[in-house]
Amino acid sequence: MSVIETYKLAFEIAPIPMVLAAEDGEIVLANDGFLDLFEYSATDLIGQKIEILVPNAIRDHHPELRSAYHRVPTKRGMGAGRDLHGVTRSGRTIPLELALEPVVDDGRAYALIVAVDISQRKATEERVHLAMDAAASAMVMVNVKRTVVYANKAAATLFGYPDQELIGQSVETLVPDEFKTVHPVYVGSYFTASMARSMAAGQTLYARHKHGGQIPVDIALTPVQTPDEKLIMSTIIDLSERVAAAEAAAIRNAELAALNTELTQFAYSASHDLKAPLSSITGLLRFCLEDLDDNNPEEVRNNLLKALDIAQRSATKVEGVLKIARAGQEAIANEAVSLEAIIQEVWTDLTAAEDNISLALDLAHEGSIVTEPPTLKMIIENLLSNAVRYRDMSNPEAAVRVTSRTHSGDLHLTVSDNGTGIPEEHHQKVFTMFSRLDDRSGDGLGLALVKKQLDRLGGQVTLSSRVGSGSDFTIVLPQGGGPA
Repeated sequence: MSVIETYKLAFEIAPIPMVLAAEDGEIVLANDGFLDLFEYSATDLIGQKIEILVPNAIRDHHPELRSAYHRVPTKRGMGAGRDLHGVTRSGRTIPLELALEPVVDDGRAYALIVAVDISQRKATEERVHLAMDAAASAMVMVNVKRTVVYANKAAATLFGYPDQELIGQSVETLVPDEFKTVHPVYVGSYFTASMARSMAAGQTLYARHKHGGQIPVDIALTPVQTPDEKLIMSTIIDLSERVAAAEAAAIRNAELAALNTELTQFAYSASHDLKAPLSSITGLLRFCLEDLDDNNPEEVRNNLLKALDIAQRSATKVEGVLKIARAGQEAIANEAVSLEAIIQEVWTDLTAAEDNISLALDLAHEGSIVTEPPTLKMIIENLLSNAVRYRDMSNPEAAVRVTSRTHSGDLHLTVSDNGTGIPEEHHQKVFTMFSRLDDRSGDGLGLALVKKQLDRLGGQVTLSSRVGSGSDFTIVLPQGGGPA
């Protein structure tokens, strides 16, 4: 019995399109389903070469592919992972899935081909892809081999790829380098026990852009079961704007916290700068009352003039503090200043009503100091105020000494006292905001404010002190002024 007689009955009752082709490509048998699919009659198709049903693009190469198959004939399905097409008699191209089985009869090789028209499935897939391409979120579908089988337009745009370029690539292409090794394990685990879920709830994930940058993302995983295989659909949300907004909010919160600190510093500086001169004015007014009782108008006049002078300088100081408070928002002009004049003015305000404390100057710096006048005055006032506050009340010869030198173009200024000194364990603490060593420490802002302003100007402040031996505060102020 010939091969045609053997398969003819099976072909007639088969519900699916089938064709039998010889090794040389000759069509020897085709059932009605196959003939209807390709729009041929049996008399028109039988005896023709199988290449008549192959698209023009590969028709010339198809005999080579056919010969290769018959050299190593195996039963196999075709079409998985790529599109196959056939051409009907009218020239219409139809998408197909093909299954091949080798047959040998009387020494002649044949191929039994089962053809399934997947036009409807392709149309459905196309509608799904159109819907997915219209989605705002990036979508990437991978198979068990971690190969991208579909990526929508939003995914291509998000990751910087041309349309369709991602398809066929490993999903690890989109994974940051530090996770490429472990990612296959995660994918395998998900395929084993898959359910719709967020990829990493509560954590910020990162995906890799084509050019190597990292994109913060949120990823939802959904298992998809197709007729052929199980897939994973990853819906990817770009969090770049959200992360940027969170970072901006964090920066803004930090700025607000800094502003709050600046306001606290300003309130302290204003009160600090007014407290000493007001105390001096109060003391001078008491002297005026005593002099009035003693009928000494000349002394009353002298003390009133001193009080007026202190009040006028205090108003100037407050304006200076306002300028410092606005530093960072408004530039403070650099000017050449007289260091000695600033020291003497501050000292007068601090000690107008004080007794038993002396000031010595050893100023050997070169030329004028160029910096922000209100800032330098604030720094000197805090250092001198600290020296006065921590003087040793039992020492009848309490003294403060200010020395200055020019070194490598910078001003080096030291304020020394012979007061109670500061324990070594507190040397760093004194520059920390709101740190108070004892009841004499005020609000704990003065030295912190000194350090902050010196940092802004590119300078520094250091402390050398021992209990009972006084303290030396040294500042280094770059010349030329202004923030570094």
